Amino acid sequence: MAVLKGHGLSYPQAETPTHYITMGMAADLDRCAEMALREMITLVSQRAKISRENAYMLCSLAGNLRITQTVNREKGVHMMIAKNLIDVG
Repeated sequence: MAVLKGHGLSYPQAETPTHYITMGMAADLDRCAEMALREMITLVSQRAKISRENAYMLCSLAGNLRITQTVNREKGVHMMIAKNLIDVG
């Protein structure tokens, strides 16, 4: 794991060899999902150099929302999307 400073992220993100991952943490799971989706839309639109609207459509079709945690008061959701859908050269 590496911490990259100076990238201007509003919330933590992760990257695996195959996927980009955005996260959302809040007391409400719906809010968590919204946060993770908004962050992914930004990531996809910037990396793929497409509009936010097209990034939203891609996230709706190919994004995978997963529950990160439901313990305590803070809930968590992360969204994953395959890199090969975005990094197309």
